[in-house]
Amino acid sequence: MSAAKDTIIDGKSDVDGVAYHYLLAQGGPQTVVLLNGWGTTSYMWRQVMPQLVNQGYTVLAPDLRGLGDTAKPPAGYDKASIAEDVRKLVSNLGLGPLVNLVGHDMGGMVVYAYAAQHPNDVETLAILDVPLPGIEPWDDLIQGPRTWHFRFHSVRDVPEMLIAGRELEYLKWFHNAEGVNSRAFDNEADEVYGRSYAQPGALRAGFEYYRAFPKDVEANRLFSIEKLQMPVLAMSGVGGMGAEYGNHIRHVAQNVRAVVLEGSGHWIPKEQPAAVTKALIEFLPAPM
Repeated sequence: MSAAKDTIIDGKSDVDGVAYHYLLAQGGPQTVVLLNGWGTTSYMWRQVMPQLVNQGYTVLAPDLRGLGDTAKPPAGYDKASIAEDVRKLVSNLGLGPLVNLVGHDMGGMVVYAYAAQHPNDVETLAILDVPLPGIEPWDDLIQGPRTWHFRFHSVRDVPEMLIAGRELEYLKWFHNAEGVNSRAFDNEADEVYGRSYAQPGALRAGFEYYRAFPKDVEANRLFSIEKLQMPVLAMSGVGGMGAEYGNHIRHVAQNVRAVVLEGSGHWIPKEQPAAVTKALIEFLPAPM
């Protein structure tokens, strides 16, 4: 992971009976929490996390409920509930309560729910290339060809039946289909994610994130009645949600900085880690 690799602790913590796996590096009093989404694990941040630590931030990167090496309970995959998991993990580790949140994909949905439920505990918020359920133009997006997997993954049992035993092949195809920089996912990364999603219960847990969308829509429409006031970074790839992403996030936040990265599709922390790191360092409060 670079010179900071040796400073990264690999641990587990009990969060209301769910064993959460996390990576933690102590760099200073400002805490940055990095959340991954479906199709990846905390491993996605391996090129971003050390650079933030080297800048003087304390960085926490957990595997979310059901993903990576975190336990895979049968329920609790709505994003408001997972946000509470993350907040308790932060407390368990003696961090916060004031944090800077960064979330990609499903992790982006979670950090929004965290900030909406606990705005006084969030100094800054960065949401990376994911539509927020229930927030315009969600209804149009979920009907389009780009989000076909939202519908497929939401069907009970069928995607597990079809993908089980072919996790690596499915993820390799999916990473390439949603990316622009096809060289970003090397064999090592593919093997890490393939092994992770081949664990017992992992496919089901990952797809439960999609099956919870109706509950997320209901929660977000209530959350969005009052716009977030903290600084928000809306980051997308030119081959991801692109130039319209900032306007999407402005439906839920007052103070939004939009950044669109060239040479990237959906997987921006993996496709353009240096550009993501630069944008975060320019956005985050200076380490004390």
